[in-house]
Amino acid sequence: MSIVKLFLWPRGRIGRLSFWRGLLVVLLAAFAADLANYMAGMIHPLQMRFYLALACLFVWLCLAAKRLEDAGRSRFLAAIPAALLIAGLASVAFLVGALDGRGPAPTTMIGFFGPLAGVAAGGRATLWIGLAKTKA
Repeated sequence: MSIVKLFLWPRGRIGRLSFWRGLLVVLLAAFAADLANYMAGMIHPLQMRFYLALACLFVWLCLAAKRLEDAGRSRFLAAIPAALLIAGLASVAFLVGALDGRGPAPTTMIGFFGPLAGVAAGGRATLWIGLAKTKA
């Protein structure tokens, strides 16, 4: 399987080791891009991390869909934790708005617990998908 199909195409099947390797490559690439942006100072760090999070989420969806199909489950199950992660990212916007004085104060709690819940659901789903047994 080519690199482009592995990271950008949700159809197909991959094993456990390929899933974990792909996830590691994506996280290292995101870290390197964030570090390069920090050193160069081209884009605001929060904005850059938001774009990196969206890119990583898309690649995670592609990897998870392939892994779920390999485990004999529907690839669309990957959309559930992805939706929770997107809701967590959206709640970060509420937090930033509240801290800047542009939003009401109650959004501060949503902005704190939203990403926390999204990351917890995403982490648990990643472990469940990555450790699922392969169906023959």
